[in-house]
Amino acid sequence: MALVHLVTFSSPPAFGGYQCVTKSALLTLLTFIKRVGDLQAFSVSKECLVFGLAYSHVVLRPRPGYVPKVPTTPFRDQVVNLQALPLEEADPALALLCPVRALHIYVDRTQSFRSSEQLFVCYGGQQKGKPVSKQRLAHWIVDAIRW
Repeated sequence: MALVHLVTFSSPPAFGGYQCVTKSALLTLLTFIKRVGDLQAFSVSKECLVFGLAYSHVVLRPRPGYVPKVPTTPFRDQVVNLQALPLEEADPALALLCPVRALHIYVDRTQSFRSSEQLFVCYGGQQKGKPVSKQRLAHWIVDAIRW
């Protein structure tokens, strides 16, 4: 079952860069986005990424100037508001699938080496901290689904 591997997000220190970015991208995509290009349009700038009190939700906006693949799509001006999943005492593993929690941890972990305001950046190698391409982002999502 693919979700079993996503649930291993329980211990932040044990969760590597690749797993963190793929999980964040997948959960964000599955909750709202239709195209990888729309996912790539998100930014960590203060105008585009706002976490709610106690990380109860996150508001994501496409970066200014973003032009979607299909120009008639309303995504250009759309605000995405993701609600955090409730913490379930009966099954705490369900809380590990929370897209708000995953994004918060991802943004926090990439802050020290980030050289771009694009939400999803490369996590290692020579490209570390630089914006990730649509193709690479699509590969991460496929890899996360296969887990």
